[in-house]
Order: sequence, then structure tokens, then C-alpha cells
Amino acid sequence: MMPDQQVQTILSNGEKVSWRGGVNRTVIGINLALSLILFLAISGAVYSVDTINYFSNDFSRTISGSTVATLILIFGCLFSVLIFFSNYVKEFVITDKRVLIKSGIIGTDFNSIYFTEIKSANVNVGLVDKLLSVGTINIDTGKVSSTSDKNGVTSVNTVYDKLLHIDAPYEVYKYFQEALTGRQESLYSGRADQENLAVRK
Repeated sequence: MMPDQQVQTILSNGEKVSWRGGVNRTVIGINLALSLILFLAISGAVYSVDTINYFSNDFSRTISGSTVATLILIFGCLFSVLIFFSNYVKEFVITDKRVLIKSGIIGTDFNSIYFTEIKSANVNVGLVDKLLSVGTINIDTGKVSSTSDKNGVTSVNTVYDKLLHIDAPYEVYKYFQEALTGRQESLYSGRADQENLAVRK
């Protein structure tokens, strides 16, 4: 967890922390184990093949299955460990004004999301999450990504900021409900414009 002093340095005057957490450690461990098992199984299957034929510059070439299996295993281990530590160092802070997401293995990056930017939020609970009583909160701030298929048809998808695999997700979600409800009320009272001006300053 981030030291209290580190949190205080990025908070504004009068800003209060309502909740702090991180990615559930058990989920991180399970994901690492499953990832390593998957790459080990793939490399084992490839290792059983004596030679693999492929084309390079219109020439037929061969490479031993053991070489490819070793490369797959090395890449898989590095990838799995990278994801493990990437999630291990992630931390989340909810204050009375915004959500802070800390990430970064070498350096430290902070993503600051003010409640005035949030359009909606929802809780996603997968099978493993349900067994461990954890879940992911998806935060919609209006960001989208577009992709085009081979027929030129463009699809637009919402890009969510995520509080990944946190404990007691529905309890944490209440903070978003309260903030978004207060936001809707402020729209009618005229306070929303004042809040936006304060954030920009």
C-alpha cells in the first residue's frame, strides 16, 4: 500500500480518503499459476514435435520443436511475471472528490479521475471473483476506441478505467453511487458548473 505521506502529497487541501485497496493477492497468484500452466502445456505440446516447417523469403525452412518450445516457455514466463508484478503494485484510492489509480513497476504513475468526469460505473464479477468474494469496478468517463473489420465496418467500444479484482466490490461501489447521486442533484441546483470550474483551476 502507498504510504500515507505519499497519498497526502497528491491530495488537495481538505480532500479526504474514503477507501484504499489493491488487486486481491489470491487472484494475482491464481492468474500467475494459470498463465504458467498454459504456457507450459503449449511448450510441452510443441516440444513433442521433432521439426517445424515454415517459409521465409519464399524458401522452405525447418526449426526444431525443442527450440520453439524453449522460446515459448521463456516468453510465457516473462509475460506472466510482468503481468504479476504489474497487478501487484497497482493500488486504488477513493477520496471525497476523485479516484486515484497508481501503477508502474519501475516508475510510479497516477491516473486521477474526478467524480465530475464519471458518466457511470458498474461491478463485474467473474466465476473466480465470485468464489473469492472479489470483483472489478468499471468506470466510464466517456473514453472510446474504434476498430474496423475487413469490410470497413467500424465499431466503437467504451474504454473503462478499472479497479481490478478488489475485495468487497459492492461496498466500494457505494462510494460511486453516492458521488454520482450527488452529481445528479448538483445539476439541478447549479452546483455542477461551479464544481467543474474548481476542478479546472
